[in-house]
Amino acid sequence: MLSDLELEKREKRYFDLILLHLKQDLGSLIGGLNSRIKILNDWYDNFIQTARSGYKASDLDTGAERIFHHFFASILHFPNSSPLGSDLMFELPDAFIHIEVKTALIDNPADYKGKINIAINQTSYGVKGLFVPNLPQYYNPKENNEKVCLTYIIQIIHEHAKPNIKALVLTCIPNGQLYSVYGKSIFKSGKTGYAKGKDFRYSYSTEPYFKLLTERYKEEVFRVELIYLAKGLESGDITNLSDVPVHFQF
Repeated sequence: MLSDLELEKREKRYFDLILLHLKQDLGSLIGGLNSRIKILNDWYDNFIQTARSGYKASDLDTGAERIFHHFFASILHFPNSSPLGSDLMFELPDAFIHIEVKTALIDNPADYKGKINIAINQTSYGVKGLFVPNLPQYYNPKENNEKVCLTYIIQIIHEHAKPNIKALVLTCIPNGQLYSVYGKSIFKSGKTGYAKGKDFRYSYSTEPYFKLLTERYKEEVFRVELIYLAKGLESGDITNLSDVPVHFQF
């Protein structure tokens, strides 16, 4: 078992690895996310018919998972077939990494501004009496070979049925071991409410830093960064934070 500080260091190390590759291939990623528009007339009418009445669903949800699965396969190499986990799950020498791909429409800020909805199979972070996650804090693939569970989210904010990506957000959900550090402050009621206990909204804007690393190094070490932000938008429009790092804006 890692100390809390060592755990945050490992979360940050893989956060930086994911961020590096996303930045390096941003153009091809955005191109892939927009590729659905080339065949819009072949799927749009049928897609709209399957949507819930009165609700405009993201038309990028399923397709985005395909794009990122292809992207990370050559980087993280070893996917795991566990039935419980995020959209993407990989085994590395010292960790199991979950990467959840989330999408939200720019005209529905309740789905994204400073928060991300997290399901029970996408986190190891629990709150006693309110939420019991399905992911462990550590995996044990072999005796005496414990591997920490790390969870990340890529959130894509976009315009409905147009080649217009508004923002790409990367964030790291604290491992459940760090409850004593972050507590209930980052936990907000999910789409299904507190009673069902099936999800919660991770309020990253409440505590946007790796707290222990920030205290150790006496500088802000962010748990959330904007890989991309469309021209004309401010970081606060997406994250509810004015100082979050923005890597590309055009």
